[in-house]
Amino acid sequence: MMDNFFKNKFQEYLTLSIILLTFIVFYIETDIYTPSFPEMVSYFQTDEDTIQLLLSMNFLGLCLSSLLFGPASDAYGRKTTLCTGLFVFMAGSIGCAITHDLNLMILFRFIQGIGCGAIVSVALTSLFDVYAPEKYSRLVAACNVAIGGMMALAPVIGNWIGIHWGWRANFHLIAFLATVVFFSNLFLTRETLQLEKRTKLSTGVIFKNYFSLLTNVPFMSHTLIWCLMFSLGFVFIANLSLIFIDYLQVPVEIFGYYQMVIMGAFFFGSLFSAYLIKKWGMPLTKTFGSLIYLLGVALLVTSSYQEVHSPLILIISMALASLGSSLTCTIYFSYSLTYIGEHLKGSAMSLTQSLRLALSSGLVWLAASRFDGSTKPISEIALLCTAVCLALYVLLYRRSQLFAPVIH
Repeated sequence: MMDNFFKNKFQEYLTLSIILLTFIVFYIETDIYTPSFPEMVSYFQTDEDTIQLLLSMNFLGLCLSSLLFGPASDAYGRKTTLCTGLFVFMAGSIGCAITHDLNLMILFRFIQGIGCGAIVSVALTSLFDVYAPEKYSRLVAACNVAIGGMMALAPVIGNWIGIHWGWRANFHLIAFLATVVFFSNLFLTRETLQLEKRTKLSTGVIFKNYFSLLTNVPFMSHTLIWCLMFSLGFVFIANLSLIFIDYLQVPVEIFGYYQMVIMGAFFFGSLFSAYLIKKWGMPLTKTFGSLIYLLGVALLVTSSYQEVHSPLILIISMALASLGSSLTCTIYFSYSLTYIGEHLKGSAMSLTQSLRLALSSGLVWLAASRFDGSTKPISEIALLCTAVCLALYVLLYRRSQLFAPVIH
């Protein structure tokens, strides 16, 4: 923590606003264009499996780069590393906006993902350099509320833009915003990691830290549970437009509101999880959220195999699963960090983000490869994810590691 880092309140608020805008652009760069998937399938004369590579390849780029940007920021500084990633993100965004070839667009989406790895690994870390833990937590909570609200609105905005100006306009908007956040961070923010606090970038140390984390059973079990629950939401979003518009004949004008329900459920859960934790405690809140998640998955699986073709029932089941995961993800994440040493926290952040993105990418690809127009493929994936989570839960229970370790 550095006292009096900012020269005045204006500089502080400007920096916080730039960081918030950076995260908003990162989180909406996918949600804003997914309502246009059916139109893009027609434009590129391709199939649903191929068009969803725009999602999975983006997640793959994120997965790979987030493992490297975290350690790089410890060695070369936060601003240098973040701006490098933002430049790559900007280049990929501009490429997506101007290309007319689907293969090139998939490549540019991969490049976008590589650049975004710097955002998830570095942006919030710069705040931790400046603020005390308590104020840092309050700022992150405030950012999450704003980001969650924009994520809920993104599909509605993207759907509206697509209807009035075509699907490509969403990519033009992201390219513009990516350019704004790159130059804003480059010229209007300061380096937060002092030279004397930087560490030498060592491949050996990086691999040693990641190996320690990967072989830590309670850390990996808690991490896999929340990552699987979180990733399932991306599977819902990736398949929603293709199922609802193409096969359930939901009018494109109102589809965005259905997608907003899923994002809104996650936003609502994120907003009230802190309140429930304070009122009930982490164990009870985790149990409550897990039961809601299980209820949503059970409703989805039942309606899928009973061939219930009701958009309302399907969206309720997906929203319940998203609500439950948002109530529990932060708790599982917090528990996971209590089982590792302080020197592994930075590597743990990069690893968990990479793992989350890898699972999201893999599950979206799996859903696309099995897509048949119905909700059965995603219900099977939801069932698989839930089964793995329950198995890990039982493992933690038997090892008496369901909660944070008791320090005597």
